[in-house]
Amino acid sequence: MIRPCSPSSTGLRRAIHAAAFGLGLAGSGLCVQAVAAPADQRQQLSWNIAPGPLAAALEQLARQGGLNLSFDAAGLAGKTTGGVQGRHDSAQALSILLQGSDVQAQQQSANSFILMPALDVGDALQLGATSISSDLLGETTEHTGSYTTGAVTIGKTPQSIRRTPQSVTVVTRQRIDDQQITNLTNLLEQTPGVVVNLTDSERVQYYSRGYSIDAIQYDGATVVQSSGGGSFIQSDAAIIDRAEILRGATGMLRGSGNPSGTVNLVRKRPTYDYQGSGSITLGTWNAQRYVADVSGPLTDTGNVRGRIIAVHDDKDHFQRSRQERKDVLYGALAFDLSDSTTLTTGLEWTQLDATGAWGNLPADYDGSPLPLGRSTYLGADWNRWNRSNLQSFAELEHRFDNDWTLKLMAQRTHFQLADDGFKQTYFTRATGTANPTNNPYLMRYQVTEGDGGESLQNNLSATLNGPFDLFGRTHELMVGVERIRNDSYASATNFVQSGLFDIRTWDPKRSLANPPIDITAHPVRTRTTQEGAYATWRISLADPLTAIIGARSNWYDYEQENNTRSSGTFSVDNKVVPYAALIYDLNDNFSTYASYTEIFNPQTATNASGSVLAPVTGEAYETGIKGEFYDGRLNTSLAFFRIYQVGNPLDDISGPNPCPPNYTSGYCKVAAGKNRSQGFELEISGEVLPGWNVSGGYTYNTTEYLKDTTGNTGNAIRTTDPKRLLRLFTSYRLPGEWEAWTVGGGVQAQSDIYNRSGNAVASQSGYAVYNAMVNYRFNDQYSLQVNANNLFDRRYYRQVAPTPTGYYWGDPRNVSVTLRGSF
Repeated sequence: MIRPCSPSSTGLRRAIHAAAFGLGLAGSGLCVQAVAAPADQRQQLSWNIAPGPLAAALEQLARQGGLNLSFDAAGLAGKTTGGVQGRHDSAQALSILLQGSDVQAQQQSANSFILMPALDVGDALQLGATSISSDLLGETTEHTGSYTTGAVTIGKTPQSIRRTPQSVTVVTRQRIDDQQITNLTNLLEQTPGVVVNLTDSERVQYYSRGYSIDAIQYDGATVVQSSGGGSFIQSDAAIIDRAEILRGATGMLRGSGNPSGTVNLVRKRPTYDYQGSGSITLGTWNAQRYVADVSGPLTDTGNVRGRIIAVHDDKDHFQRSRQERKDVLYGALAFDLSDSTTLTTGLEWTQLDATGAWGNLPADYDGSPLPLGRSTYLGADWNRWNRSNLQSFAELEHRFDNDWTLKLMAQRTHFQLADDGFKQTYFTRATGTANPTNNPYLMRYQVTEGDGGESLQNNLSATLNGPFDLFGRTHELMVGVERIRNDSYASATNFVQSGLFDIRTWDPKRSLANPPIDITAHPVRTRTTQEGAYATWRISLADPLTAIIGARSNWYDYEQENNTRSSGTFSVDNKVVPYAALIYDLNDNFSTYASYTEIFNPQTATNASGSVLAPVTGEAYETGIKGEFYDGRLNTSLAFFRIYQVGNPLDDISGPNPCPPNYTSGYCKVAAGKNRSQGFELEISGEVLPGWNVSGGYTYNTTEYLKDTTGNTGNAIRTTDPKRLLRLFTSYRLPGEWEAWTVGGGVQAQSDIYNRSGNAVASQSGYAVYNAMVNYRFNDQYSLQVNANNLFDRRYYRQVAPTPTGYYWGDPRNVSVTLRGSF
């Protein structure tokens, strides 16, 4: 509690402090003058700051509470604190932290404090000059107005970007709003080092450093988005506070997978203070988007809080007859069971109806694109790909008195195709006597229908982390366990084919009636179960040097229904994935680092004896330098990386063909393949100057097959990934009388790509797409924003392949207008 000021002693001290600092009245001893609001009305937060050096504890307090602290940094040298635990408002927490330190606090505003020595009258003239710190950022990015964050949580425990010895990008809430980002695909298209790949218009894959990002996380819980026969829906950006994208091998974080990276979507949580907001967006192609977001306390004390977010997104497409209708509902509740324990539960539901799905265009025989306009759609307007996603979660966090934290989490995810499933029309080129003149426009259509695709994923995890003292230094330890089970059903399909069509006369509304298709097959269930136990020790070797060592033991079980082959049921037992890193602080702003990480990926290929091959292993080496400026409000990094993927299946040409007993044709396999990805990345995020935010990065990446028996040795792993990639966006709030205006702009640029099949080659030259934003704030509650994407209407293909379904046009110029309000 705050010790009340003594009337008999405060007057003279106030006068002396006012004269010495010119800062108004100051309290005495440990007194805090609460000028903002009565104690029973001020916002209380849960604090868990351990005993230790006072300067470090103050930095942690400011970062967690979003406070502005002003103090003489030199005057805190050698001072310690007993820490602060439990629920208090900011003034109370600061007062407790300062107890016994001979430092007192004067509150200037709700979030601003001045710290000074607790002096007697005779000591007043010995005061040194104060140094003023800027507002420090915490984990949450909402309402910070920043393009960076004070801490990322993708590593299971909060760490600053500078203290994370791998390449990590954070797309904050402010940047999401400024660029009017609406879903995961839009977001990753703006992320340095990430390439978006279209299987079709509804199934999207993400690549980093040449490898597929085959899973994403929600608040640290892993979800496989490619599971369930195309039933995954791109997550809506309205419900997330930020996205954390870590590139490279991440086996410590998620178990099995590729050495590509991990995307962690951090959801918005209920707030202690009441807040509400809404937005209406209207745009090109009849786009309409409505978002409502309400959060706040549900009890007088705020120990129960709630949040609800609703979204309706309705838009057409630049291709004729394509539409999308999406509804999202997200709700979360937080319960403070005690001063040290919080339970958070939530539910996220999304329904998406996609009419006229797919949308790809064919290549000519040589692989070049046919001259078809951007509005061309070679499908039927009755095409559909309707689905729903439901996710529920519960998280229990307990903060011990010794600054250790226990977090238990359970998450259930259900991807499901709708009752009417999907029905798609697409073309295949006619050959032989059906097309004797080799007319590239003469094709057959195929209608495919499917249903039953779904994925049910359950994730259970527990982590325990905290500091401990050893050999006179303070270290950090994290231990955890995790279990992930995924039951997925691929969609049962059937199809019908047609005679010949000249696609130049195709009309999505009239050329083809909706044919009946009888699906008699049943979907096949596949179950994977992963269990892992891991530990990470962050060792303080010296003041500027930190070492991190860790390992994860993994157990993996695979079972496919009605598959009697050895590849239908197998397991991987106690696969250990190591992790090691060093971080060296060069000075107050720069740190160098080096890290080694691994990941493993089970495979179903078998060798000549019928045994399943050992998992493919990914090994990532990275070194670089990171900079942190303005108390973490600006982050920079330069990273050099090299990744090896070892153990890919290759044909065993010394063995039999066909391979017994599982295959009717083809060689058996050996785990002898090897490939490499290497390059460098340069990144910046945060506030360069007051009001000027920048976020972006440049990536140079080359890949190569080092050992392969299919003729790929020496070739790139993915020729459709550009070697050079630039992602950049910046915004500036004008000064002075123009401060109501914010202007912004950005660019997405890449070098050339190609895709080869035999003698046919599809290619796309390098290009740049520019975006712009203007925002006008009427007052503290309302603003109007205009976004223009592909400002100069650049014509480009976002994906190319020398096939009848290989080309996808990039979006033409489009404009949206958004009205936002808060209350």
